[in-house]
This record gives sequence, C-alpha cells and structure tokens, in this order.
Amino acid sequence: MKKAIGVFAAGLALLASPVHAAVTFDFIFDGGAPTSVSNDGSVVVGNDGSFTSFRWTQATGRVSLGRPQTGGGGGIPGVSADGTRVGYSIGSLDNTYRTQGRWTLGSGWQELMPPPPADGGTVDGSYGSAWDISGDGTTVVGLYWRPGQGNRAHASKWTQATGVVDLGGTTTGQASRANGINNDASVIVGWVETPTGPWRPAAWVNGSLVLLTDYDDSGMFLIGNGEAKATSRNGDIIVGFATDADSHQRAASMWRRTDGVYGPTELLGWVDGTEPGSGFSSGGLNIPWAVSDDGSIVVGYCSFDGSPFNPTGLVWTPSTGVIGVNQYLQDNGVLVDPNFTIENLTAMTPDGTKIFGYGKMLTPPYTQKAFRITRTGTTAVPSGAQVARLELRAPSPNPSSSATRLEFTLPAAASADLSVYDASGRRVANLLHAEVPAGRQLVTWNGREASGHPVAAGLYFARLVTPHGSAMQRIVRVN
Repeated sequence: MKKAIGVFAAGLALLASPVHAAVTFDFIFDGGAPTSVSNDGSVVVGNDGSFTSFRWTQATGRVSLGRPQTGGGGGIPGVSADGTRVGYSIGSLDNTYRTQGRWTLGSGWQELMPPPPADGGTVDGSYGSAWDISGDGTTVVGLYWRPGQGNRAHASKWTQATGVVDLGGTTTGQASRANGINNDASVIVGWVETPTGPWRPAAWVNGSLVLLTDYDDSGMFLIGNGEAKATSRNGDIIVGFATDADSHQRAASMWRRTDGVYGPTELLGWVDGTEPGSGFSSGGLNIPWAVSDDGSIVVGYCSFDGSPFNPTGLVWTPSTGVIGVNQYLQDNGVLVDPNFTIENLTAMTPDGTKIFGYGKMLTPPYTQKAFRITRTGTTAVPSGAQVARLELRAPSPNPSSSATRLEFTLPAAASADLSVYDASGRRVANLLHAEVPAGRQLVTWNGREASGHPVAAGLYFARLVTPHGSAMQRIVRVN
C-alpha cells in the first residue's frame, strides 16, 4: 500500500512545477463542501454546513438553493449531468418536516414526499433523505422512513411517474440506503443491513438487488461488510469499501461488470497508517466517493483512526495504488500551504480530469475552502516500477504524550532539515540539519521546544526540507 504524505509550501496558492504541468490546483470558493459536479465540471453543488444545498458556477459564484432542512439533516446533494437539476433533502415550507426534494433550474424545489410509500411516514420529523440524482435528472435516490415497531429506513428511488418507491433490503426489519445512481437510473448503489446489523455493499440493477460481497460474521472478524458509494455513468464500475478477509482492513474497493455480471471484490488498497492496530474496530476508513468512466482513477477520503476527525483525501490509479492526496500532488509537482489541510475529495468529472474537494485553514477563523484539482495530461508516476522519491512517513504514535518517531526516506544523499512548527508557523524545534545518505532515516522528537520546555497540547507540523523537495506531517500532542 502507499503512504500518505503531507506536502506543503508557503502561500495560499498551490503551484505546479514546469516539469509536472499535468496537474494544477485552485481554490474556487469559501464556506461550503462540494459533493457533486456536472459532466463538464462547470456546475458544482454541495452543502454549506447548515444542511442547505448550494449551486456554484464560475459566473454566479456560490448560490444557496434555500429550503434548509428542519430539525437536523441528512443526505448528500447530487447534480444532473448538465447541471440543471439537483437532488437533496429539504425542509417543508412551513418548517414542520424534512423530505426528499428535486430542484430544477428556473422553477426551484419540488417536494417528493408526501405521499410516501404505503408503509412510509415520518420519524423524528423526517419522511426521508436524498443522496443522489441520476445523470439524466429523472430519478432521485436515498431512503424513506418506515414508522412502527421493528421497521427501519429502506432504500428508495423517485421518478415523476412512480413517486417514491421502496427498493427493499435483504432481511425483514433491517435497513438499507441508496447512495448513488448512474446516468440512466438503471444501476443504483448503496448498502443493506445484514441480519446482525453491519452494512453490506449492494446494487439495485434494473430493480433487482445484487449483493456485491461474500459476507461472513461467524468468526472474530466481519468479512465482506462495507458499502457501495458511486458508479460510472454506464453502471459497469462501482466503487465503495469492503473489509479484507486477510488484514481485516476496511479497504477502498471496486466491482466491475462484465457480460451483465459484477465480478468479485477488487481490493484497491488503503493509505498507509489507516490499518487496524489490533482488531477490526481500531482501523481507519478508506472510502471512495467517485470513479472515472474508464475506471482509471478513484478519489475519496481516508481516516487514520476510524473517526471523521482525522481525515484526508485519497487517490487511486493503477500505477500508484491508493495514496494520500498530498502525496499524489507532490508526485505531480504541486505543493500545499502549511496552513491548509485537505479533508476529502468528493466529486470528479466522468473523464477524470477535474477533481473537487474541500478542507480548512488551520489558523483562525479556520475557514472551510473548496478546491479543484485539474489533470490535463499524463500524471507524474508512470506505470511499472516504483519511482524513488522523498517520503516522510506518518508520525508514530500520533497523537502522543511521549516521544514521537519521524521516519523519512531520501531518493539520494542530500542536505536535510527536519523541524517542528506550531499552528501559527513558528518553529519550535529543529530536529535535524545535516547531510544525510540515501535511504530511510529515523528521528525522534521528545515533545519539547528548543529551550527544553515541553510544548503545549495542540497541533504541530513536522516539516522536512531537502533539495529533492519538501514534505510535512501533522503531529497532535496531548498532555
């Protein structure tokens, strides 16, 4: 598996070097998280953090679509291929319930429930939530609520002709949800609950349920649980995550359809540092959010402790495997501001040339920023043998109240400076400033400033600078 590397340079813009002009980066707006993009990349939709969707174009900027959800929220905004329709969860006009909605350019929102399916109703003021819309804009998918003892939410789809209909699950009383849908609504992907509760990746193909993994809960570890998150426009490729039988890791995964049948789970891998330490529950997450039509690139996010509080973006290609987004950017000559951290890659055009995501500044007022990565040609890492490169491994342990190990690798002998900085950019300790041979090196930080005093609990950065480039990793100190 490939290692997540933070790569940073001063300044708010990310710059591509002339040698690697294939990949560029630009911030596009503040204060919102992109979740879906039109086929040509010109229209982006997302959530503004208050369970209200927005629509962004270069000409209009970020425009709120209104109808905030009432009393909480759920779902993910999706956009049609041409950018004119949006599917998301909305609040009623009188603020008494939440429901699925479809927004159309020029006419606004349409409530998709009530009426719900025959066994549907409201739970905690919600009829259900919307998680995606088909490329042709005709079908909205998500879940609807089924009130009553023993009932659970079920995956659903809506069309103008049918209203909201139940996609079903596998076990009476167990839940399911639709996460994504292809262009013509023939393939819907999501998850179904197993009899013991964990989710299992699933697809509804022309209305018929297809279970994508073998499932086994008879031993110490759950095998085959996970979820399907997204699909290519024709539905032939599905991505999501599933648990590896050997490592028990929740790995980024792919399912390909050949002659009408989805093949076995292809474990794409995981970012180094997200592996389970001991047992299933201690592992991180590696969850794809989008796949190109040809299956040549997958993007999403990973979490190093299994929680949503320590995430970063991930990228998979056949030549790189699963790597952290900062390593992907570094390999293509792009450096990142040390005061900005990428949290997720959430959307991509079908041709794989434009990737969208969000992150936040690490200095007050901690502004959330949306960005676009543009791939205009061949990426830096060729297919075949691994290219030697600068690498700064994730600190261990992290978080830490004692000594922190910092391992790095140089592709060739060079001068190296390894220092620790606080969140304001002040250098608090210099750990190494010397000529270093090629290969792997180990340096330990004792958690103290240059003066010898222990640093305060908080966020710090280890930054390695060499003639081959620079790299950075986050360190969390706890006292």
